[in-house]
Amino acid sequence: MIPSDASTTGSAKLAFTYCPHFAKFLLDHHLEEFSQELLRLYRQVDIPMLAFYKDLPPEQLAGILNASSVKLLTAFAENRTSQHIDATLQRWAHDQLGRVGRNQVATRDIALMGYVRKQAFMTFLPRYTVDPVQIIGLIRELDAYTLELANNAFTLYISLLQQKIDEQVHFIRKITDAAPAIIGTYNIHSGQYQFISQGFEMLLGYPRQRVLEEGINFLLTLIHPDDLPSLLAENAQALERTNQVSDGQDETQVLEFKYRMRHQNGPYRWFQTYGTVFDRNPQGRVEHILNISIDITDKMEAEHQVEEKNRRLVQSNASLQEFAYIASHDLKEPLRKISTFGDRLLQSQQGNMNAEGEVYLAKIIDAAQRMHTLIGDILSVSLISSDQTFEKQSLKQILDDVLQALELQMERMQAQVYTDDLPVVPVVASQFRQLFQNLLTNAFKFARTGVPPVVRISHRFLPPGDVQPLGLTAGRPYLELKIADNGIGFDNRYAGKIFAIFQRLHTRKDFEGTGIGLAICRKIVENHGGIITAEGVPDQGATFTIIVPA
Repeated sequence: MIPSDASTTGSAKLAFTYCPHFAKFLLDHHLEEFSQELLRLYRQVDIPMLAFYKDLPPEQLAGILNASSVKLLTAFAENRTSQHIDATLQRWAHDQLGRVGRNQVATRDIALMGYVRKQAFMTFLPRYTVDPVQIIGLIRELDAYTLELANNAFTLYISLLQQKIDEQVHFIRKITDAAPAIIGTYNIHSGQYQFISQGFEMLLGYPRQRVLEEGINFLLTLIHPDDLPSLLAENAQALERTNQVSDGQDETQVLEFKYRMRHQNGPYRWFQTYGTVFDRNPQGRVEHILNISIDITDKMEAEHQVEEKNRRLVQSNASLQEFAYIASHDLKEPLRKISTFGDRLLQSQQGNMNAEGEVYLAKIIDAAQRMHTLIGDILSVSLISSDQTFEKQSLKQILDDVLQALELQMERMQAQVYTDDLPVVPVVASQFRQLFQNLLTNAFKFARTGVPPVVRISHRFLPPGDVQPLGLTAGRPYLELKIADNGIGFDNRYAGKIFAIFQRLHTRKDFEGTGIGLAICRKIVENHGGIITAEGVPDQGATFTIIVPA
């Protein structure tokens, strides 16, 4: 008899009459038996996909099968078999089958899947009904389901296969369009080449026929002896990994090798080879490899030249730093003696000299001390770029250390420093400590007469688009720091000059200093990959803006 409550919500093609009630019967009374029957049949027909579950404990495998059976039987019971087929195939297309990769589903899996499911249903048919009408109706509906599953699955398989072919064609075109290349499909067992492109003669000078006759052994004689052992080891490891799957997973994987081969004229040329699986034998093991090799000799020589220049530059910088340190030490020593003996002379001969002589001697001592300070500042500038120890640091903590060091000066001047909650960013701590100290000292030095210095420090993070007009690399976050004071300020016409070494906007008589402090600030910021700018308003103050990578 036909069940009176049979659902008809499925598609017109799979709107079943008999299967929904049968599936509900199995779901309610024989779920575990149905799952076990599916497993028995999968093993009996040796479905390839089962290999990916062989290492699972029996209880875990049973759980997976039960969950799958619930979904299948529920879809039948609710007359949603079309949707169930579509959902299953979509998971396959989007590589969401869990332990089984999209490319590991073979054509044999597709053919056997529907057959096994139909046979499992048929096993329980005698327990459900003996009515010939119902039996014939159920068999027809199961046949329709099996056919729909197979048709849709094969259509998807062909689509995925075409996509895979298109990707490989695109890969080959991309390589061959980039430069003249050697293209070759060789058998990994025999080592014989079925094809070698004209590029072999163009790039190495040997006739292609020699490769076709002698195979891979001939090519091995051309590879540089220093490169051969590592190349063979890498190739063997890649082949072993690829053979660990039974079908398809690694075909889309492209491996790269760099090595040298000897040209017919004698010199070795650098090559970069891209290798991928071309096909497999019936047992799923790699049979043929497709290799595409391009000549990268010019690129490698250019890289070696850059490496050599960098090596020499590092040596040169080290030598310069050593020279600067020694020179500054040697220069400071006589200056120290001039200051020391000049001061002794001034103290011991006080009263024996006329006033003019004492003034001249005091000027000599002062000049020696300023020269001593100047040499130290120059040494600081020369050593900034050599320190690249960037680490996450709290700028607030660094600023607190600086404020503690300047505490006496701030008390004397009644200076105030206000700041927001400065962040943690990758910096060279000692350099940022010097940066803050130089800028704060600068603000205190150029305070207005009778007006206590007030400095405000604030920060914000900039989006990538904001830094591009400044010549900084977009695509990474940046931190902006602003240090604003209420001092004497300056005319903005001189904003670009104040960071130049020895550049002063005021005479030494008015303001002490070597003219190097802001130059050191710029050097520190540039060493951090950033920029520093300044703007001022006469008699109102100056604002320094620092932008560095965050």
